[in-house]
Amino acid sequence: MIPFSALNRDTEEMNEISAELNSFIREGRYILGDKLKSFEKAFSDFTGLKYSVGVGNATDGLYLIFRALNLKRIGICASSPLPCGQSIKMADAEMVLFDAENNGGLIDIEKFKKQPVEIDGLVAVHLYGQAERADELKKICDERNIVLIEDCSQSIGTKINEKHTGSWGIMSAFSFYPTKNLGGFGDGGMITTGDRAFYEKLILMRNYGQIEVYSAKTEGINSRLDDIQSVILDVKMKRIEEKNSRRRMIIGRYRDEIKNPKIELPPRRYFETSNGHLMPIFTDDRESLKMHLASKGVSSAVHYPYPLHKQDYFRQDISLPVCEKLAKRELTIPSFSELTEGEVNSIIEALNSYA
Repeated sequence: MIPFSALNRDTEEMNEISAELNSFIREGRYILGDKLKSFEKAFSDFTGLKYSVGVGNATDGLYLIFRALNLKRIGICASSPLPCGQSIKMADAEMVLFDAENNGGLIDIEKFKKQPVEIDGLVAVHLYGQAERADELKKICDERNIVLIEDCSQSIGTKINEKHTGSWGIMSAFSFYPTKNLGGFGDGGMITTGDRAFYEKLILMRNYGQIEVYSAKTEGINSRLDDIQSVILDVKMKRIEEKNSRRRMIIGRYRDEIKNPKIELPPRRYFETSNGHLMPIFTDDRESLKMHLASKGVSSAVHYPYPLHKQDYFRQDISLPVCEKLAKRELTIPSFSELTEGEVNSIIEALNSYA
């Protein structure tokens, strides 16, 4: 069976990580140490984003951003992953939902412009690893006095006009969950910002709000990126551009070689900007296609079967037809960088043979 993802195929990288971890363990500094500082700098250098603050995960990252900004009504596309919704609820803010573009899962900007909804924050979610139109949203937000935040959990290496995602929001959150393009051996996240005052505030907020030990200056939680994950991610960072390039090559083959009228591909923007984190396809009979792929030895997954307003905890009595349609038709096929050419061939053949 071709796996949906394989986290241990790169043996050279695994060996390098093992060597670095052996050295790190002997040093005996495991929390808020030099390894975290080193990785934060490397992350800023790679993304071009001025300040980086390592946190426990991207959900905490968004929560800390919302609290630092004291936001009360936050807008987001209903096709966004549920952790985005949880972070809004955690921050005790109201969630205002918008519909998506067809087969993209990004905010439908034309609908957004026409909705007279008052919000003080908007989250641009770079879904599937493609770039949300953050540059366009920033202009609209500035005109309406709305703060723009970016969720870059899936978009490490994704750019808009040669600038890394995260460059338009006042603050942005990244994820290092193991299956991400840059993934650790456990949970992890990063907040980025170009604002020095927010950077200094977040440094406190991720560590109980304290400056000196046992004395809180501001609100805070325990959400620190472990140094052991920083060691792992520092090693993986060396290969991120090479691996993203491989992912883009794979999704480029899917774009050019999947020829089946029963299967729809993502819109052009996906292929123009995506880092290949997830490769969604769309069909009217998802379970049938999923079973067909399994019979051909190909694993697949669903991202995401319920839009935010249809989940019990976030439920809202509203109609967002495109988000609802996407949730019923989306299926994700493998796109990880260690796929072999033979496996890619088999995936394409399996999709083209579906009837």
